[in-house]
Amino acid sequence: MMGEFLTRPYVNTEEERNAKEDILELINFERFCRDNAQWDEMRKCFAKDSYVNISWYQGSGDGFVTASSKSPIYAPHKIHNSLTWINGNKAVTIMMATIQNRRTIKGVECELSTDSQLLFSTQKIEGQWYIVRFESIYEQDRLIPVLPNATLSMDKSELARYRQSYACMSYCMEMSGIEANQNLAGIDRPETVKKIYSELKKWLEAK
Repeated sequence: MMGEFLTRPYVNTEEERNAKEDILELINFERFCRDNAQWDEMRKCFAKDSYVNISWYQGSGDGFVTASSKSPIYAPHKIHNSLTWINGNKAVTIMMATIQNRRTIKGVECELSTDSQLLFSTQKIEGQWYIVRFESIYEQDRLIPVLPNATLSMDKSELARYRQSYACMSYCMEMSGIEANQNLAGIDRPETVKKIYSELKKWLEAK
């Protein structure tokens, strides 16, 4: 095993290094497919019994691909860095990313940016790595006019009822008629982050 989850990996065997490269390629490719409408290839990244739990979708990996293909919202990802912990044929990767989306709010074109940790649980099945679970921890977000001479006037009360970690995202979702889940993991509620980390550690280290 390449160290315990969330601890520094001191030793990497050649097999582990190769596995990490394969896993990183898998999840980078899955995000690329999501952002570039490559739905058939995206579907190949998920295991048959996979599960996805993010802001706008909870369900199977296959259903997530289908729902993504029907979504009218374009929200590409900017990937920053990733870390992977491996235990045999299982691994957990934390990918730091910013989700970007342009919305017209009160007649002003705005950029919605959401910083999050994308959590991928992967498993090697019949010689290939697949995503078996995909979740997210939300950190912070911003809603900024695209043009430097534009001004977006909003009262603080319009965002007050939403979670601090993803208030702007929740506001934009509900403006689009999508109910925003206010019980997601976010750094404004440390207990939710601790819980999801604990679940990942338990899954990764289970025999």
